[in-house]
Amino acid sequence: MYSRVPLNLLRANRAVGFTRSPGAQGCRLLTTSPGHMTDVCYKVASSSPRVPARHRTSITAIGARNPSVLARTYASNAMSDIKVKVGDTIPQGTFTYIPYTPELENNSACGIPAKLNTDEWKGKKVVLVSVPGAFTPTCHVNHIPPFLEKYDEFKKKGVDVIAIVAANDAFVLSGWARFLGLKDKVLALSDPNARWSAQLGLSQDLSAVDFGTRTKRYALVLDDLKVKYVGVEPERGVTVSGADAVLAAL
Repeated sequence: MYSRVPLNLLRANRAVGFTRSPGAQGCRLLTTSPGHMTDVCYKVASSSPRVPARHRTSITAIGARNPSVLARTYASNAMSDIKVKVGDTIPQGTFTYIPYTPELENNSACGIPAKLNTDEWKGKKVVLVSVPGAFTPTCHVNHIPPFLEKYDEFKKKGVDVIAIVAANDAFVLSGWARFLGLKDKVLALSDPNARWSAQLGLSQDLSAVDFGTRTKRYALVLDDLKVKYVGVEPERGVTVSGADAVLAAL
């Protein structure tokens, strides 16, 4: 028997094994490992917390098996690499995303990728929230949901755009956005190979855990393309890039 994954299971840090449902077309085998969701056909195979270990892969788990790998991974997040600072004008860049439409709620539609250029943010107040990967534990449970929960508070502060940025492709980010219920409130923007983030010194090499080049965990507040706030996480966890920290900076 298949059913949608209760979000409270994820928030309770229970592992859930995913698979595709019978008759699903064009979907890969899905697990809780990052990068495995190319379409929104997430069906839970078991709600039991006793899920095979292969479905519980995470950066932390990889590091537990080899602590030196984890140390090298987070060493790449050195604060000294950061180039962007308050007062800078952001470099021009183009993101790929799938605009939200009600048809996507069908879950059999993939949507059509579109481009968004940073010039579109001229004259606007923008909150950018970057995560290393869609569907990864900290990003999925702790980092992004509060931005949606506090959406009205951001709007009251005059924010025109809230956007997630990640190196995942636009289809994965669209699937994640639908899973989180972001709809048209929060954009999910693909920064392929973290190219735009790299210009700010905000990319990182996670090849040691098979992620390749990803964006760092950070938040920026932009006003008319100028940087008003920079919050880059110095280590694992969500502090300066979280919703409360960004709201306090507005």
